[in-house]
Amino acid sequence: MPRNPNKIDYSGGFPENFETFEALQDTRKGGHTLHHFGEIIFMAFTCIVCGVKSYELMEEFCDIRKKWFKKWLSLPNGIPSYNTFSRVIEGLDPVLFSQCIITHLKLAKVDLQDDQVAIDGKALRGSRTKDHRHIHAVSAWACDKGLTLAQSFVDEKSNEITAIPELLKMLNLEGAVVSLDAMGTQREIASQIDDSGANFVLCVTGNQGDLHKELIDQFEFAARQLGHDELSKTNWSEHYEEEKNRGRLEKHRTIVCHNLNWMDAKIRAAWQALACIILVQRQVLLKSGKWRTEVHYYISSLEGVKAKKMQKYIRDHWRIENSCHWVLDTLFREDHNQTGKRNAAKNLGTLRRIALNALKRATDHSKRKRPSSLTKKQLRAAQDENYLEEVLSLV
Repeated sequence: MPRNPNKIDYSGGFPENFETFEALQDTRKGGHTLHHFGEIIFMAFTCIVCGVKSYELMEEFCDIRKKWFKKWLSLPNGIPSYNTFSRVIEGLDPVLFSQCIITHLKLAKVDLQDDQVAIDGKALRGSRTKDHRHIHAVSAWACDKGLTLAQSFVDEKSNEITAIPELLKMLNLEGAVVSLDAMGTQREIASQIDDSGANFVLCVTGNQGDLHKELIDQFEFAARQLGHDELSKTNWSEHYEEEKNRGRLEKHRTIVCHNLNWMDAKIRAAWQALACIILVQRQVLLKSGKWRTEVHYYISSLEGVKAKKMQKYIRDHWRIENSCHWVLDTLFREDHNQTGKRNAAKNLGTLRRIALNALKRATDHSKRKRPSSLTKKQLRAAQDENYLEEVLSLV
C-alpha cells in the first residue's frame, strides 16, 4: 500500500518569502512521498547556513530544532530522514539550481553597477570517485560587495573555456570590469565581454603565443628607455608600491602602455576593444636575502586608466580566491565533503555559495572594532533563532 493513499500534493511547501528556490521542480515519483519538497529545501539550506556538513547531521539538526521549524513549516510527517535529504538534493537539476544564486541577488536588490567581477574556477575535490574526476565549478565574484554572482560547471570532458561563456550569459555585466586569469584569455570571451557592455582585464601567458611575444618585446623596448624621460606620459603610466605582507617585504611595479599603434595589425585586430597592455612586476625578499621576481602581462579594454588603478583591478581579482574559495574550504569544508553523486555535489556547492552570500550580508553583532568573522556569524545563526531568522530573510 502506498504511503500517500490520499494523493496529497507534496511538490510545494516553500515558506513565505523564500522565492529564491520556487523555480525548482520536484523530481520525486511514486506514492511514497511523505514530506513537502519546499520544506526539505528550506531545511537543507538552513542547515548549510548553520554549518551542518552532512545529510545525517541535517536530520539530527532538524530534529533538535523541530520546534523552531514548526513555526515556518507544516512538517506533516515529522523530520525527513537523511536518505530523503540525499534523494531530493540529488534529484535537482544543477543548472536550474545554480540560477537560484541570481534569483537570490535580484530579490536582495544587489546593484552591480561599476563593480569588478572576477571569474575563476574551483575544484570540488571531495567529489572525486573511482569512475569520475572531481567536479570543477566556475564562479563569478563581485569583488567590492564580496558576493558570488553566478556559478557554472565544467563538463567532465572539457575545461573552463567552455563554461565561462555560459557563465557570462547569466549575468548583466553592463558597466562592470571583468577579470580573468590566463585560461579565460580567449578572443571569443573578450568579444563577449565587450558586447555585454563591460570592460575586461585578462592575463596573458604563453597560451597566446604571438600576443604574448608582442607584449614582451614592447616592454623590453620600454625598459631600455625608462629612466631617460623618453616615454610619453600620455602613452605610458607607471605605479610603484612597497609593502610588508605576512612579514615579507614585497615590491609591486605596474606599467601600462596606452598607445597600441606599434602593434602588429593582425594581432591587434583579433582582440575586440583592446585599449592597453600592462606589465606587473612583483618582487619578494626571501629569508636568504635574495629577491624573487615574477613578471606577468595583461591586456585590457579600459581606456585612459592609469597604472595605479589598473594595479588595483589586477590585485583585486584574487579576492575570489581569498574571500570565496578559501572561505568555502575553511567555513564549509567543501573540499572535505565526500559526496560522490554528481548532481548532489553540484547542488550542495550551490547551497554553500548562497549561504555564504547570506552570511556576508547578515548584520554584524561584533562588540569589537573589527567586524565579526563569518565563523562567528555561523555560530550565532546556529544558536540564536532570532539571528537565524534574520539571515534567512536575506534570501
